[in-house]
Amino acid sequence: MKIAVDGMGGDYAPLEVVKGAVELLQELNEVEIILTGDKQTLEDELRQYDNPSRISVFPTEQVVTMHDHPKDALLKKKNSSLYKAVELVKKNEAAGIVSAGNTGAQMAISLFVLGRLPGVLRPAIGVPLPYKDSMGLLIDGGANVDVTLREYLVFALLGKVYLESILERKVTIGLLNIGEEPEKGPQILQDAYKMLKEHFKEFKGNVEGNEVLSHKVDVIVAGGFTGNMLLKAIEGTAETVLGVFKEAANSSLKTKIGGLLLKDSLKRAMKTFDFETFGGSPLLGVNGISIIAHGRSKHAAIKNAIKVCYNIEKDKIIDKFKEQLSDESFRDSENC
Repeated sequence: MKIAVDGMGGDYAPLEVVKGAVELLQELNEVEIILTGDKQTLEDELRQYDNPSRISVFPTEQVVTMHDHPKDALLKKKNSSLYKAVELVKKNEAAGIVSAGNTGAQMAISLFVLGRLPGVLRPAIGVPLPYKDSMGLLIDGGANVDVTLREYLVFALLGKVYLESILERKVTIGLLNIGEEPEKGPQILQDAYKMLKEHFKEFKGNVEGNEVLSHKVDVIVAGGFTGNMLLKAIEGTAETVLGVFKEAANSSLKTKIGGLLLKDSLKRAMKTFDFETFGGSPLLGVNGISIIAHGRSKHAAIKNAIKVCYNIEKDKIIDKFKEQLSDESFRDSENC
C-alpha cells in the first residue's frame, strides 16, 4: 500500500514529517511512503536514516503555507507538495494523503481533485475524541460553518460507518446541543433531532458540552462552527490545566517532591488529550482518503496520522460509505 505524505506541510516540516514516515515504515511492512516536496530538502533529511527503502520522493516546486488562502492554494499552487500528493490519490498512485499543512487548502484541494461521494454535498472533518475507555468521534470538526438539515443526517451516517469500522462494533449517535430536551436549541437543531431519531435507531438524543468527553455516545454530530469551537476549548483547557499544575508543582520544595511522585501518572492522564495519540482527522465525504494532521504535529503524530490513512484503506471504508449512501432509505431523505 502506497501512501502520499506532504513532506513540506506543518510547523515542523520536513524534519518531523520525514522522521514520522520512517518510524511508520518500521511498524508496517506493507506500506510504502511517497514524500512530496522539494527533492533536495527531502533527500537531505532521508540521508540521516541511510536512505530507507520503501520511501520515495515526488519532487514539487511549490509549498502551500499556513497563510495561503485556500482559493490561492487551489488555483495558483498546482505544483505544490500538497496538491501533488492529492493528485497521486486521484490517479490511484497512492491509497491516501496525509498532511499537517494548511487545513483549508487541504479541504479545498481534496474536494476539487477527488470530488464528493454520491449523496454528499459538503465533506466534514471527523475528529477523534479521547474517552477514558475508548475513542469517540466529533463530526464536523470545522469544515462547514453553515450546515443544512440534510448535512446533519449525512454527517451522522459518515461518522457511524467510519467509527464502526475502526472500533469493530456498533456505535451510538448524539447531537451536540445546549440541553437534553428535543425542543432545545435553534429550530434547525430541533428538526435535526427529529430527523436523526427517525433515521437512526442508534440515536440517543442531545449531548451537552459538559458531556462531550463522558462517553454518553460514540459519535457526536455538530455543525462545523460549533464543533471547532468545542475542540479548541477542549485543547486550550487541557493545556491551561497542565500549565497551572506545572506552576503549582514548582512553587515549593514540598510541591516539587509531590510533582515528581505524580509525574508518570499525570503524563499518562494528559496523553489522553494529546492530539499526537490519534494522529490525524479524516476528511469524510470526499471520494478518497485525505487525512488532516495538526499543524503542530511532530514525528509521533505524523506516524499515527499515516496509520489512520492505512486503516481506512485496509478496512475499505470509502466503499462502505458508497454502499450506505446509495441505500434507498437514505436516498429518500434527499429532499429534507
